[in-house]
Amino acid sequence: MWLYLGPTNSHDIPATRFFWNATKATSVFSTVSKNSRDVVALLRSSNAASQKEEWTVILVFLELYTFLLKIMDDEEFMGKAVGGSQSAIPVEDVATLVTFLKNLGFTLYFNAAELNAYATPSRETGSLSLHFGGRATSEPADDLEPKPLTLAGMPGMTSDYLKGIATGLLRSIYERDSRRHFLPTDHWLMTSRFDMTAFIPGVVAEEENRHRLAEQEEEDVGAEDSDDDMFNTSPRGPTGYHRNQEVRARAQRKAIRRRHLESVAPRLEILQNMPFFIPFHTRVEIFRQFVHLDQHKRRNGLVDPDTWRANMMFSPQEPGRNMLAQHHAQIKRKSEFEDAYQAFYDLGTDLKEPIQITFLDEFGLQEAGIDGGGVTKEFLTSIINQAFDPANGGLEKYFIENEKHLLFPNPTALDDARVMLQDMSLKDSEIRVLVREMLRKYEFLGRIIGKCLYEEILVDVSFAGFFLKKWALTGGHGSAPGETGYRANINDLRDFDEALYKGLLDVKSAPDASAYGLTFTIDDLVGPSDKKRVIERELIPHGSDTPVTNENRLIYLNRMSWYRLQGQSAPQTNAFLKGLSSIVQPSWLSMFNQAELQTLIGGAQVGIDVNDLRRNTQYGGVYVIGDDGLEHPSIRHFWKVMESLPDADRRKVLKFVTSTPRGPLLGFANLNPRFSIRDSSSDEGRIPTASTCVNLLKLPMYKSEKVLREKLLYAVNSGAGFDLS
Repeated sequence: MWLYLGPTNSHDIPATRFFWNATKATSVFSTVSKNSRDVVALLRSSNAASQKEEWTVILVFLELYTFLLKIMDDEEFMGKAVGGSQSAIPVEDVATLVTFLKNLGFTLYFNAAELNAYATPSRETGSLSLHFGGRATSEPADDLEPKPLTLAGMPGMTSDYLKGIATGLLRSIYERDSRRHFLPTDHWLMTSRFDMTAFIPGVVAEEENRHRLAEQEEEDVGAEDSDDDMFNTSPRGPTGYHRNQEVRARAQRKAIRRRHLESVAPRLEILQNMPFFIPFHTRVEIFRQFVHLDQHKRRNGLVDPDTWRANMMFSPQEPGRNMLAQHHAQIKRKSEFEDAYQAFYDLGTDLKEPIQITFLDEFGLQEAGIDGGGVTKEFLTSIINQAFDPANGGLEKYFIENEKHLLFPNPTALDDARVMLQDMSLKDSEIRVLVREMLRKYEFLGRIIGKCLYEEILVDVSFAGFFLKKWALTGGHGSAPGETGYRANINDLRDFDEALYKGLLDVKSAPDASAYGLTFTIDDLVGPSDKKRVIERELIPHGSDTPVTNENRLIYLNRMSWYRLQGQSAPQTNAFLKGLSSIVQPSWLSMFNQAELQTLIGGAQVGIDVNDLRRNTQYGGVYVIGDDGLEHPSIRHFWKVMESLPDADRRKVLKFVTSTPRGPLLGFANLNPRFSIRDSSSDEGRIPTASTCVNLLKLPMYKSEKVLREKLLYAVNSGAGFDLS
């Protein structure tokens, strides 16, 4: 903060720009920026005094710029803020900085084995206090413990430290670029450093290695716990000395495993830390491969749902048949969410396995249709529509939307429920039970979204960017379960409440922040819509007695952002993410930014490509294309109608046939089963029907485009379910 606020010389050049200019002038910056292949040699030989000075300048700049990005809004970053600070580096220079960080970060991950092999054994603690006269107090680590490379011989400045700051800064800039698009898309790629034809198989192999290491670690932890029980024979347990030795030994084994993973899985490390180096479509293919690998392991190689069900059905063991029964449910129309919650919540992670649904109509009668996957797709999308659609009332309870109709967990949901239940004179113990039940439903919704991702089922629901950012940062690679790497900032408030965002920017740029008469408090409006009450909460201890001034307004903005984006909705968000991560590993989701995650959930935002759909459509019955290669006249009418329809109606047709309104991310060649059309009748009075279980459109042999268009639109707008088929 001291460096950020103060000029460095008589010309009043802001510190960030001063250190940026000094950084660009160094030979280290020039070498790294020109060619990533020269970085290994530079890091291994950087012991000269001049390079120590250069690295010191570079690291001060990187630390300062990292701090600056945490407090800088997007307008200020882009140089558009009225009366804003000039401490940001010019946006046109950001591309140069990104090139430096890309080459540095790539080498630190991809060449980790080589760098670790040449690390100089050191008994330093790695503490920054060594640079300021501090004294190392810890004992030397065991010589077998892997040592990270020390940068230019500077105590504490290890390759791990450099990796952390390069990764954090790159991701921070990439996050802004995802919002404001100030860099060319290709500027982020590092595909020239990979053999891309072997990249996907290589990553999958590394993921298998990671699984083996994780299993080994679980075994080691179990063995360590057993050892603790064996030697803990006295009430007081082992002595402090022996306990410290045990802790150090465990930490050493963990470090060895981590460095081993860095060595054997460099592609995986890059994907989980700097995924933007790899094209989006490649990452989608890798995600699908990871899911397939997980299915193969869980189902003993029986990935196909029908084969898995048959194996369970004819299993000689009772658990197999019990599991099959647990994965079947009868679901009433218009109560899909509640019925699904009651039937499937207890499955937990086993919701990954194929489920079988029988729909009941409003009279309690079974609907026609055999679940070959299509009924399951309709079931999952029905749950989501019911839980998130404002017309169904679900939105007011569990999720709310911003001005752009993007969804996020309702931050006052628990408070609203408590107030309502208190007004009903329920006991505190009863209220706690009902609130826990509500959180279980958030968790179940997370599982449902995870199930859709796991099964490649696209759903028509859009989430706010700040909420999506949390998906890949909770319980992911290198963090403990429930631990989040998400850090709220003022820019994310725009997705939460644009009016609040603009108001806080005014406070930030005002000549006198105290003129607003603000204190470190916030008012929440909670309770049923007809009985709202105001609850004042303090953002810091004694916040009601602490006015907002120019000196503390950055802290005020930080606390406001944290409360609105993290603290207020933490229980709801954590429950949802717990459910999501039980189906889809957060480390898989960490390969995508928030916009890419939304595409993964809902499909490509581009319009339906009729030509691509036509190229990848199969025909049956009379419509099979013969040796002459000509389409049936009714099929030609169908494609002419599809080309003439607006995109909204094309999506309705696609949803009618496949149960999803958007095309696959990688094109219709990846739709499984393929989009198919079969004749159903020569009676032009009949309407088209569909079997979404096999993505099949049953199209009568219409003789004119006019009749086909009329009947097709009637069918797709009817809202009927499988009973039509």
